[in-house]
Amino acid sequence: MSEPIPAFEIKFTGDAGEEVRSLDGSIKKQLKQVFKKKPSVDPNGYGTPLRSALVNYSKHEFAGHCMIYRIYEGRKLVVVCAVGPRKQGDAQDIYKQLGKVVESGRLAQQMRVVLEGIFKLEEIKPKKK
Repeated sequence: MSEPIPAFEIKFTGDAGEEVRSLDGSIKKQLKQVFKKKPSVDPNGYGTPLRSALVNYSKHEFAGHCMIYRIYEGRKLVVVCAVGPRKQGDAQDIYKQLGKVVESGRLAQQMRVVLEGIFKLEEIKPKKK
């Protein structure tokens, strides 16, 4: 069976990138497979929309872990904001941790950095005629 063709580009916030780098090798391998087949192909079809402070974000759970991301449909872009163990009720619960980042304003700052990087790249690329 052939690999699905990615329709969406995947980017990471600074915190999410650090979280991925700190994962165990077997979890990283599973995450890589998830990206190949799910959020890069059809992020709306595989993710579950979140509520409250994370109303514009979606989640996808895998191997006892969860990734939280935001979809920019018009740009065919998925920005991953958090990746970590799903420990409901635990102080390390990914939702509690990301909620603190949202409240502090750090998530907005990191999303801005990702999006500004994309817009700058678009400005540099020559326009097709």
